[in-house]
Amino acid sequence: MEIKKDILDQTEAYFKEKIQKFGATPRGLDWNSVQAQRIRFEQLAKVLQGEEGRECSVCDYGCGYGDFFAYLRERGYRCRYTGIDLMAEAIACAKQKYSGNKDAVFIRGTKLEKTYDYIVASGIFNLKKNVRNDDWKQYILEVLKEFHSHSKKGFAFNCLTSYSDAEYMRDDLYYADPLFWFDYAKKHFSRNVALLHDYELYDFTVLVRK
Repeated sequence: MEIKKDILDQTEAYFKEKIQKFGATPRGLDWNSVQAQRIRFEQLAKVLQGEEGRECSVCDYGCGYGDFFAYLRERGYRCRYTGIDLMAEAIACAKQKYSGNKDAVFIRGTKLEKTYDYIVASGIFNLKKNVRNDDWKQYILEVLKEFHSHSKKGFAFNCLTSYSDAEYMRDDLYYADPLFWFDYAKKHFSRNVALLHDYELYDFTVLVRK
């Protein structure tokens, strides 16, 4: 759909400016801190519970510099990892960082070509800029449908929460209703869905297990 192309174009322009300003750091990907990034990784990795040390495949959609791969290795996961990102600069950096690891593959783009055991996505649904909320919601739905069709065992994603303090909410960000996304996932993707909203950030994580 045309709105998707507009979203991807504006996203690429925004993060290109961030990366040029801050380089290969969490701020280059618009994260506030390494600590906040790790808290989100901890929530997303819960979809992989029980896979420690086992053979499985994980796609990190919107992978940035591939930091989730390092987190998984640190936590004892030995999965085959594919990172996909829109930003050529981020992919180049990730390839350089993990050039010696055969289990990490990085691809520039937005299209899911293969099927994976798990797909995770962190932060890709936050920055809507001037896109209408209804159009952004539809965009998220289309992406999640792709996650569902390209994952065998499950997928996980996070969003900024509509329960955020009103005085800190920004017009260029999308604040999702966690109850809607939990309900939608239960009705359309799987009976086994978890909503995680008990960690100290202004977002939530949805885990879908098949």
